[in-house]
Amino acid sequence: MPPVEIDKKYPFLRSFWFWAGALTLVRIATLALSDANLSPDESQYWYWSRDPAFGYFSKPPLIAWAIALTTGLFGNDEWAVRLSAPLFHFGAAAFLYLTAKAQFDERTAIWTGLAWATMPGVIVSSFVVTTDAPLLFFWSGAIYFLFRIAAAEGRAHIATYAALGVMVGLGFLAKYAMLYFIAASLAALLVLPPVRLALLRLKGLATIAVIIALATPNTLWNADHDFQTVAHTAANANWGGSLFHIGKFFEFFAAQPVVAGIVPFFALMFMTYRWRVTITEDNRREWKMALLLVLALTPLVIVCVQAFISRAHANWAAAAYPSTVMAMTAWLFRNRLALLVKASLGLHTIFTAAFIVGVTIPFMANLFGFAFAFKEVRGWKELAGEIAPLAEGYDAVAIDDRDMIGAMLYYQRDAGLTVVALDPNNRINHHYEAFIPFDPKAQKRVLFVSILSNAAHVDYRFDNVRPLGAAGAYLGGGKTRSYSLFDISGYNRD
Repeated sequence: MPPVEIDKKYPFLRSFWFWAGALTLVRIATLALSDANLSPDESQYWYWSRDPAFGYFSKPPLIAWAIALTTGLFGNDEWAVRLSAPLFHFGAAAFLYLTAKAQFDERTAIWTGLAWATMPGVIVSSFVVTTDAPLLFFWSGAIYFLFRIAAAEGRAHIATYAALGVMVGLGFLAKYAMLYFIAASLAALLVLPPVRLALLRLKGLATIAVIIALATPNTLWNADHDFQTVAHTAANANWGGSLFHIGKFFEFFAAQPVVAGIVPFFALMFMTYRWRVTITEDNRREWKMALLLVLALTPLVIVCVQAFISRAHANWAAAAYPSTVMAMTAWLFRNRLALLVKASLGLHTIFTAAFIVGVTIPFMANLFGFAFAFKEVRGWKELAGEIAPLAEGYDAVAIDDRDMIGAMLYYQRDAGLTVVALDPNNRINHHYEAFIPFDPKAQKRVLFVSILSNAAHVDYRFDNVRPLGAAGAYLGGGKTRSYSLFDISGYNRD
């Protein structure tokens, strides 16, 4: 059947909503079919969701709220814990589609939305529940409303300014990296007259007021908890350690094409190199491309500097890429390089299929040597199931490893066990040590689960320490995860 006849008979095949919706349903089905365990971070976020608050030890609260909503509706299975992730990314793709449609054209919009939905980092992020998914949803929503305000040349309704504030404020509650959007907006305000004209108005106070209103509860929570989240964020930045590592910078930078995709990332680099921003009365569309580049480069440059100063994980600059895929698509179409857009989508679709196979059929990941990529979501249920029966007769299961604590709390949630954190260094390093610490008055004899092969780091505190062997789980690819077990009692450090 000729393409024209196909378009007439099945017009939905040219619809962004059809393909984005179908991909989202496939992702949800994959979550339901996969036996991937919750990763340590996911288990911790699930634990937070049992006690909704305006803040937590290491992250702002929105990730816990999202999990509380999905598990409240569908139960506590892994797929329900993770359900918000593909939905947030669908929403991000929708905002990018709507922005590109309003500011460029329908073709650019469709390919922008699908480019986002199939970006490698988004593919992975759609199968795990982390703070990135809600951050990128609200970041994409902020892009949409910022462009509506700038394109209206000061005529935007005050509700649109307030909506921008909602997106930025809720993004802040998802991840503090939303501050990069504020930095990018200030940079754009300085160098782009249309943005300056639109934002420097009394109506702009509505944006600021909404951001402050939404951010205040979390700020007050931090103040009431010795600014734990801020301190943890600063600790992650690690500016107190060894500084200035060119190797760390190159390691971070080299990982970015893996996160964004080869074509989007190098298109961003090429556009940055070639671009000349000229805003004149006769050239009104160039500010749109310039704004997209400012929104992309601001977080990327900030995190590159952080990587050079100390270290940075590959996903820390993820906020650079919503505007990147839009700028890439618009620029390549404009320069008659649509083949690159389509090739990029094709490559990412292949990666999507391979990733789904790896998630749902662990044997295939092992067969092709990719077991290491899934080690964080393997073995936790097995370990928790092996340790739990040994806890009979003990006052608690005390653990010195954050990862295993999360696994026990989640996978033995109905076992009636008391799980506590036994601090190995007399310094609070994570949420469990702060909120469910070992209590020697209530827990006289405990089953101690240690990431170390001996109890030398804690045995000076106890009169009785008896080794009980080890618990282990096979992760695939010749790798195992194991913990040593001890019967300990007689705490003597009062």
